[in-house]
Amino acid sequence: MERIERLNSLRQTAAHWFERAGRDDTSAETRGALKTWLDESPEHVSAYQATFRTWSALTSAAQDPAILELRQEAARRLTPTASASNRPLQWIAAALIMLSLGAALWIIVPRAGFNFAPLAWLKNESRNPVTRSYATKTGDRLTIALDEGSQVTLNTETQLEVGFSKETRTVRLLRGQALFEVTKDKSRPFVVQTKDQRFTAVGTAFDVRIETNQVKVTMLEGTVRAESLAPGSPSRTTITAGEQLIARAHTADHVRRVDPERETIWRHGQVIFDNTPLGEAIIELNRYSTTHIELADPKLADLRLSGTFATGGTGAFVEAVTAYFPIQIEHADARMVTLKARP
Repeated sequence: MERIERLNSLRQTAAHWFERAGRDDTSAETRGALKTWLDESPEHVSAYQATFRTWSALTSAAQDPAILELRQEAARRLTPTASASNRPLQWIAAALIMLSLGAALWIIVPRAGFNFAPLAWLKNESRNPVTRSYATKTGDRLTIALDEGSQVTLNTETQLEVGFSKETRTVRLLRGQALFEVTKDKSRPFVVQTKDQRFTAVGTAFDVRIETNQVKVTMLEGTVRAESLAPGSPSRTTITAGEQLIARAHTADHVRRVDPERETIWRHGQVIFDNTPLGEAIIELNRYSTTHIELADPKLADLRLSGTFATGGTGAFVEAVTAYFPIQIEHADARMVTLKARP
């Protein structure tokens, strides 16, 4: 029992050093203290290496689709408290203790944006940013608290990658829509990159939505510099609070005034239509539900409607449309509701 307690204590200490070594702001003093601790005993080196091997194995396994789904579900539950400084240390120590007793443990939700580094920097080697991926399914929303204080909210069917280093804070939005509330840090600009565009902020709040042929950026507060990455495109545009940028490759940027709260009402599970063509309203609502609406007669798409609807509220929307317009349901099942003109 005494041996097991000593082993657990050693591994907890190794996990503590591993957590400190993984921070982007690791100081020369911390590095020196860790090197001194490692030099004290070969057991210290072995414990630290075991920590790194365990974390690497668990991180690799965490990319399994089933595990990713569990991580996202856990993130939805734990995000409000995910920034507790001792949580990664507790998870790693627990994993090492369980493994030492012959048990298996899955780490499901490492702290968003956390960067665990190996011993590379002790050899004066550079560290690459650690990338973490997040995604939502149809109708889901997910809020992520990043380690440096920023917050990202993902809308339905969204995928992004977060890669922070000591010099940069970079997020790649691969598809969908996300709202970024950025903590100020002039020394580390916050960059959101899509396929053809780059948006740079220091401290601000803005929404980025990728559509089929364009990207929309809506400013809630602060300023963002937009740059096109496509060869031959106009180089740069700056947008401020209350403005929306519509960016297309090889086309001049279009900036217009909008109501930011209205444009980001999806955060509250709603969509607003104001004299919107029915066809466009259906396309927007279909983003949030696995039960899609379609029109049997294309001419119905030109009808105009206004109102506020719950995202994913296909039934309520169909009920409202069929009550207000000369439209009726032609067919309905779990996957599709087809609407046609009423005779």
